Amino acid sequence: MLTRVFTLLLLIGVSCAAEAQPLTRNVLKGTCETLVVAGRDVSPTCGESIVNTVQGRRTSFDFTSSDGTTVSFSGTGMPQDRQEEVGVDALQPVSAVILSVKGPDGGITRDTLMTVGSCRFPASSPGRSTVACAADTQRGRFEGTFTTASEAAPGR
Repeated sequence: MLTRVFTLLLLIGVSCAAEAQPLTRNVLKGTCETLVVAGRDVSPTCGESIVNTVQGRRTSFDFTSSDGTTVSFSGTGMPQDRQEEVGVDALQPVSAVILSVKGPDGGITRDTLMTVGSCRFPASSPGRSTVACAADTQRGRFEGTFTTASEAAPGR
């Protein structure tokens, strides 16, 4: 159910692209299972939420670590494909990874890395939704896997 809602949110954001291109920002709470930055596994530092941003035809999933590093998997929403035959609800192509790193002086350095990758929304157990992003760049592999949980009370 949440997977379908998640996919619907993405499609709604894409359909608004022809208008004034408003920014839609969704904060999703849950459990970060994987965070790999430039080939280095930093999963223990991954935050308890991800941000899904949709503006015009562009959508991104932002994973944040406790040291202030943010990895954004970004792509256009239009070519999203259903992948039922391989057990995946949808596949969102990713054309860029935006790496934001907080320096010792508090300043933020941002690099946009062109890539070919994807965010998948695999089937999950009831009340859960999973986002699994992966992309290879000239600086190495980037991955993020995050599972949300329904906030409905038990027994609902």
